[in-house]
Amino acid sequence: MPVHAEPEPVQHYRRRPDRPFLAEERSRTTILFGNLTPKHDALIEAVFRGNGYLCQALPLPTRACYDIGKEFCNNGLCNPNYYTAGNLIQYLRQLKREGWSTEDIIDRFLYFSIGGCGPCRFGMYESEYKLALENAGFPGFRVLTFQSNRVIREGSNQPGLAYTVNFGLGMLNALNFGDILFEMAYRIRPYEVEPGATDRAMEEATRILAEHLAGQGFYEPFQPPRKGRLGSTLSILLKICHHLAGREWRRALEQARDVLNQVEVDWLRVKPLVKATGEFYSAISEGDANHNLYRFLESEGAEVLVDPIGNLVRYWIHQARGHNRRRKGLSGWSRKKEWTLAFAEWFWGWQYRRTARLLGGLAHDLEDQDELEKLAEPYYDPLTRGGEAHLLVGRGLVVARHRAAHLYLSVKPFGCMPSTQADAVLFMLAAREPDLTFLPLETLGEGEVHALSRVQMALGEARRKAVTEFEEELRRQRVTRQQVEQWVARHPEARRPFYPFRRKGGPAGTAAQFVRHVAAQVRRES
Repeated sequence: MPVHAEPEPVQHYRRRPDRPFLAEERSRTTILFGNLTPKHDALIEAVFRGNGYLCQALPLPTRACYDIGKEFCNNGLCNPNYYTAGNLIQYLRQLKREGWSTEDIIDRFLYFSIGGCGPCRFGMYESEYKLALENAGFPGFRVLTFQSNRVIREGSNQPGLAYTVNFGLGMLNALNFGDILFEMAYRIRPYEVEPGATDRAMEEATRILAEHLAGQGFYEPFQPPRKGRLGSTLSILLKICHHLAGREWRRALEQARDVLNQVEVDWLRVKPLVKATGEFYSAISEGDANHNLYRFLESEGAEVLVDPIGNLVRYWIHQARGHNRRRKGLSGWSRKKEWTLAFAEWFWGWQYRRTARLLGGLAHDLEDQDELEKLAEPYYDPLTRGGEAHLLVGRGLVVARHRAAHLYLSVKPFGCMPSTQADAVLFMLAAREPDLTFLPLETLGEGEVHALSRVQMALGEARRKAVTEFEEELRRQRVTRQQVEQWVARHPEARRPFYPFRRKGGPAGTAAQFVRHVAAQVRRES
């Protein structure tokens, strides 16, 4: 009889367990994070510190970070991975130059970031960070990620990260404050009379809001805290009221608003409005990671309309609602989940709108996710996963059909698959929609000159649109530029950032909108 060899036992791969972040380590472990805008980073750092954590926001990544990331990461990754991994390694190397040993760095620091999954390379970031850190001489350095669609659950897996009510509400405020300041900076700075005044005011406003957030981490409505289910529920409700509508919250927003309102502006500068969107990291970066794109646009005479993070958060919630309905219908537990998600989506937008109003009312409301879905659905399945999915198509149609911008710019890192799919649809729509001027842009690390030259060419057409629109508005309103200037001279309040003159619809350009408003005032006064 044939002799059968005993099969060798199968040795399945098991990832080496990561060292956890324990509660007793909080007092001696510094949490590193970053790679949002400097405003967001400063506000988030204030929340961490206000809740008792040692925390340090990383500086803006530079082209040198990209080169470091290319050296230690795998080939073929997208730019955000190279920039963020390189930025972390560069910071750890700086610690070594300051006298820290490798062992102490690994023991006393950790990196906190967002994670995800899906059909793009974003799901590989955590493993790529760890590989790059090991290659750079920091084996075992802790990288903590939370899944974008399971924030609380993932965060709770780390005993050292306590997702308290104060912490969660502080983070909600930090994201909203940062988003609103991020947009307002680009709406005010192109029109400032004194160069640099907006940046100085933004720094002071950010400081005021960060100080407020840092002082809210241990707020308790009852001393000592009440126990039991009723006491706990009442405590949570009072904390929500305090963080999101309390006297200190309002005072901080009003102080920041008053600082920003001191900037003198000239709304009659005719500038093309550029709607800038795309892959999240490339679209929110304010440094080398997107070739300093927004400052470049401003230097070329444009006004930039940026995307707040809140739009992406509400998109995640909206997409979760869609997948819930498609997979499970609307019965029993699934219906309760639908109601919970719908409330979360509504509440985020409502709170954002209230916050923006107290900060001057200049920032746009967050996007209507139902409208974007309906606009994009004939061209892009709203439940297609990855990146910003149908958002780019929906935003492009909003720009075209509402004449909301003179140029629609989609920026993405090299080889971003979801953005490339959306770009293909947008090229088709640009051929059908006469009011959509569309430019896709890849922020390849070595391609800065080529990318910015393409932006310059596209701005030529956008600039002509803005000038034509402004001149047509003067003729339509039967006023001259001199008459508008004379009215402004009599009304100095019109030279402040929060002077209310914008209306939905009508011309896209700020100067043309201002002409329409002033013409109505002139007729009313005559």
